[in-house]
Amino acid sequence: MRELTITILSFLLFFLILLFAFIGFQNNNKRLPFYHYPSGLIVNIGEGNRAHWGNSVVQEDLEKFESITDFTNIDSYPLHIKKTDGEIYEENFKLTTLRKTDVLGVFFSDLFLAFFSLAIAVYFYYSTRDALIFGFFLNFGLVILSNVFVLTFKNSIFLFILTLYLGSFLQYHLIYRLRGKEINSKWLLPQILISFIMAMIASQEKSDMLLIDRIVLVAHAITILFGSINIFANIYEIIKSKPREEALVKRIILVLSIFLYVSLPVSTLFFDRNPWFFIHRSFIIVTYFLFILSFFYGTYRYTFVPSLVIFTPSIVTLILVLIILGTYIGSIFIFDFVLPVRYLKDRWVFNLIYLFLVTAYLIPLKLRVKEFFDYWFFEQNPKLSEGINKITALLSSPLSMRKTILTINRTVKETVNISNIIILIPGDQFASTDLRNIDFVRISPQSEIWNFFTSTDRVTVTSHLEYGIGLRETLYNFLKGLNVQLAFPAYDSSSNKKNIQAMILIGEKLDKKYFSIGELKFINEVVKISGMLLENYSLLEDEIQKRKIVRDIQTASIVDNTLRLILPSEVKGIDYGYISKPAVGISGDYLDIIPISQTKMIVLLGDVAGHGLGTGFLVSAIKGIVREQLRNGTSLEGLFREINSFFRARYKGNEFMTLLGGIFDSKENIFKYVNAGHLSLIEMRADGQIKLHSKTQRVLGILETDYHAQELKLIPGTKLFLYSDGITEAFSERDEIFGEETLIEFLHFNAQKTVKEIPPLLETKMTNFRGNREQSDDITFIGLSFTPN
Repeated sequence: MRELTITILSFLLFFLILLFAFIGFQNNNKRLPFYHYPSGLIVNIGEGNRAHWGNSVVQEDLEKFESITDFTNIDSYPLHIKKTDGEIYEENFKLTTLRKTDVLGVFFSDLFLAFFSLAIAVYFYYSTRDALIFGFFLNFGLVILSNVFVLTFKNSIFLFILTLYLGSFLQYHLIYRLRGKEINSKWLLPQILISFIMAMIASQEKSDMLLIDRIVLVAHAITILFGSINIFANIYEIIKSKPREEALVKRIILVLSIFLYVSLPVSTLFFDRNPWFFIHRSFIIVTYFLFILSFFYGTYRYTFVPSLVIFTPSIVTLILVLIILGTYIGSIFIFDFVLPVRYLKDRWVFNLIYLFLVTAYLIPLKLRVKEFFDYWFFEQNPKLSEGINKITALLSSPLSMRKTILTINRTVKETVNISNIIILIPGDQFASTDLRNIDFVRISPQSEIWNFFTSTDRVTVTSHLEYGIGLRETLYNFLKGLNVQLAFPAYDSSSNKKNIQAMILIGEKLDKKYFSIGELKFINEVVKISGMLLENYSLLEDEIQKRKIVRDIQTASIVDNTLRLILPSEVKGIDYGYISKPAVGISGDYLDIIPISQTKMIVLLGDVAGHGLGTGFLVSAIKGIVREQLRNGTSLEGLFREINSFFRARYKGNEFMTLLGGIFDSKENIFKYVNAGHLSLIEMRADGQIKLHSKTQRVLGILETDYHAQELKLIPGTKLFLYSDGITEAFSERDEIFGEETLIEFLHFNAQKTVKEIPPLLETKMTNFRGNREQSDDITFIGLSFTPN
C-alpha cells in the first residue's frame, strides 16, 4: 500500500508541476495551425492538417516566420512545404491563437503516457529498489514531456536532447541487466558527459535546424544499435537456456517490448519517418503504451502481488476511488444535461453536498466493498473455506508442534495446489528443538538474506529479483533454489514493533497459473495463524528451557571441588597446566577442560562478577549447562548463546560473566574460540614471540547476541595462555599492580618451560609480588601446548 500511495502522490505532484509549467510558459500569441519540430517536420496532430503530416517546412520560410515579433496585422502566412520525395508546394496558412489550456487538450495522450511512465518508474523503485529501470522509465517520461515542450514552446531543446541521449545509453545498461549480469558502470560517466555536451550544443545552436536534426538522428542511431544488441542478446538467452511455458512467453514479450521501443527510431532513420508521421498520432501512443506494459510483464511476474493483491484493503481503496470519481462525474452529467437542477448547477453547492455525502458514507461503503470481496473471492470458494477452517481448528487441538506444522503445510499445498511450503527461521530460534522433516529451514540471523527480510514489511516475489544483481541476485538464487515464488513475513504479535519471527515461503503452483485473489487471501490468513503458532511454541520452548536450567542448578553441586575435578588429558597431542585459586572458599572463576574426541578438547575460562558463595553457585550451574549442551551436540557458538540466554532469562541483566572458550584440535592444528568480553588470549611461539588476540564480543548476560567464533592456526611449539583478571589486577603491598606487561615479561623469561611447569612458577611469582597483602580476587591461569599428530 505504501508503494501505491507514493506512486499516486508522485503522479499528482508531477501533474501539478506540469500544469503550472504550461500556464507559466504558454502565451496567447498567434502561431501556425500545425505543430512542428525545429527542423520543420510537421507532426501528425490536427485532422485539419492531415495533408501536411510528415512533410517539412522549408527552412528559409520557417526562419522568417520565427523572426516575426508582431502578429497584430498578420492573419495568414505563406509557406513552402517539402514532401518526402523532394517535391515542394506552397500554401497560405491561416494563423491561430491558442489559449493556455488548449495545449493540455491537444497533447493529452502524450502527457498521459509521460505520467504513466513516471508511475511505472516510481513503482519499480519502491517495489524492487531497481535504480536502473527506475531511471530508464523516468527518462522515458521526460523524453515524452520535453518533446511536448519542444513542439509547443521551442524552448526545451536542452532537456529533449539530454534525455534522448540518456535513453539511448540506458539501452546499453539494459543489455546487461535483462540477462541478470553485472552492470558495467564505468561507462556511466562518459555517457552522461556525452549527453550533456550534445544537449549544450543543441541549445546553443538551436537556430541551426539542420544541426539539431543531425544530433537527433545520431541519438536514434545509438538507440537502434544498443536496442538491436539487446534484442539479439535476449534471443540468444532464449536459445541457450530453453525456458518453458510462461518463462518462455515472458522472454518473448520482453524481446517484443524492446522492438517496440526502437521502432520509431528505425522508421525515422531508415524509412524517412514512414509510416509513423503519416498516420494518426494515437498509433504512436498505443505503441509506446504497449511497450511499457510488455516490458512490465516481461521483467516481473506477479508484479502487483506485494501491494495490490495480497491485502484486499488496497484493492478496496482503488475501488472506492473509482466509485467516488464515477458517481461524481455521473452526477455532474445528469444535473448539467439530463436533469438540469438550477441550484445544483452551481458547482460549489453540488461539491459541498457531495463532499458531505462522501464523508458520511465512506466508511460504511468501504466495509461493504470489503465484505463483497471477502465473500466472492474467499468465502464462496468451498475449497478455500474448508482449508482455513481445518487450519483454524488446529489452534485448539492438543497436537505436537511437529504434527501441527505438518498438517498445516499439507493442507496449504492441497488447497492452493503448490509444490511446497517452507518455514524459514533464524538459527537461534527453537535452538534445542529437532526440526528435521517438518519443512523448516534455518538461516543465520546475521546473514544478508535474513537482514533483507527483516528490513522490509512486505511480501517478496522471487520473479521480481530475476534480473537483479548483488543482494537481489543472491536472494533470487536462494529462493529459486528452494523452488519458492512468494515469501510472506510472519510477525511476532506480542511485540509493539513489527518484528519478523519467520518467513513463510510459498512454492510455485503446480498448474503454472497465477495465484487468484482468494488464494492469496487464504495464504495471508494461514501466515497469520502460523505466526501465532510459532509465537506460542517459542514461549513454550522458553519455559521448558527455564525449567531445565532450574533443574541443572538444583542438581549441580556448588562445592568448589566440582570445579577442580579436571581429569587427566585423554586427548592425543595436547598438554596443559593450570592454577585455580579462589579469593574465598569458593571460586567465582569458571575453568573447565573437557575432552570431546581423541584429538579435540574444549577449554573454558570465565569470570562471574564478584566471588564467594553466590558466584560459586552460578559457576556450578554454568558447568551443568555446559556439559548438558555438549551432550546434545551444541556448537561452540551455540554454547555461548545458551549461557547468555540463561543469564538474561534468570537475572534480567543484573548478573553478567566474561568467558573465553575454544576447541583445541591437535589434528587440524587450530584453536577455534569465542571471546565474550574476557581478557586477551596470549599466543607464544616456539621462539618466545608473543602475540595478544584481544578481539572480543559482548559480555554474557547483557543483551541477546549472536556470537561468532575465531580461528587461530597453530604451528608446532606454540603455547596458548588463558587467565582471569585476578592475575593482572593483583596488587602489591605498595599498591603496585601486577599488570599485563609483567605477565608477558614472565612468559618471555620462561619461554622454554613446559605448560605444566609455568603455572606453579607464576603462582610463586604472584605470591612474592603480593607479599603480605591478601589475595583480593580469584586467580585462574591455564597454559596449553600441542604436539601435531
